[in-house]
Amino acid sequence: MDLSRKIQEFDSCYNMKLNSLQVDRKYPITFAERIPSRFGPASVLAIRDTPDRILSLHAPKIFSAFSNDIDDINSGKVKLNLVYKGQCVNTRAFKVTIENV
Repeated sequence: MDLSRKIQEFDSCYNMKLNSLQVDRKYPITFAERIPSRFGPASVLAIRDTPDRILSLHAPKIFSAFSNDIDDINSGKVKLNLVYKGQCVNTRAFKVTIENV
């Protein structure tokens, strides 16, 4: 898939919160974007929910550490899945892992 089509899909996707995702389901990351925020650099991910539905979500702060991989994700060199593991009962922090396909 070419980059212009990915950007077009990204613009028409649904915004979601992490805690809306299904626990332990692998969501393929189709597009990633770096954005500035008032709390510092952040990332927005486009993940595929179904073959014809893409979800957009703000990635956890830790994903900014993978900012070098964003270009590889968008070019298709790296294929990654986002897996939501639930929420910590003590801190209410979201537990997310990034896995290679």
